[in-house]
Amino acid sequence: KWPTMGLVVVIFALCAYLIFPWIVMLVLEEVWDSGLHKDEKMVSASSMTGGILLGGGFIALSILYLVKDSLKLPLSSLGLRAAPLTNLLPVVLLYALFFFPLALLALLWMQLLEVLGYEPMAQEVVKMFMDALERGNLLEISLMVFNAVILAPLWEELIFRGLFFGYLKSRMPVLPALLFSSLVFAAYHFNLAALLPLLIVGIAAGYVYERTRSLYFAIFFHALFNGLSMAIQFISAGS
Repeated sequence: KWPTMGLVVVIFALCAYLIFPWIVMLVLEEVWDSGLHKDEKMVSASSMTGGILLGGGFIALSILYLVKDSLKLPLSSLGLRAAPLTNLLPVVLLYALFFFPLALLALLWMQLLEVLGYEPMAQEVVKMFMDALERGNLLEISLMVFNAVILAPLWEELIFRGLFFGYLKSRMPVLPALLFSSLVFAAYHFNLAALLPLLIVGIAAGYVYERTRSLYFAIFFHALFNGLSMAIQFISAGS
């Protein structure tokens, strides 16, 4: 069972991830003078990569330090433990069965929002990726793929599954802990059109983590999801 002070670490991580990477992005944008898209309120891909890499990395290292030295818990409490590679095939099969029903659910969710009078909008990072595809900017495309397939799964799984879900399930049954941590994960993307799909993604990643007992497989599942999503966007842009 996690100590009560674990809640302080959880709150710190959630608040820091909400703010710190964006501060680093804006600072880098000013330092590099890389051309802030003033009309769209978007930073460049290079500044975004730097913000996620440095900001998210700082938060991740802080979590590891606080859990081990302040809470006196082993890093395995965050799911940072080895697990048999035989888990890899079931994770891939789960993903294969999971993706297309999720895509259908996402379409139905957007149609429901439209019926309710809400115009679904793509996430800002998706707009940036599509813009880079349209312009054929290989550097920006590579940076966006690196962010989505490597950095986001690493930081978000550590924060939302390893830390947040780990703390909650030490205080309550697994199912409500999984649902609540997944809902917060989805809400952190600040996009109503993506809320329900990302809630399901969070539940699936949490299920993978709970079944394998290793955060590495949840990270792999998250990377698979983001990678295939970007591949579909790439194909759509090409067509």
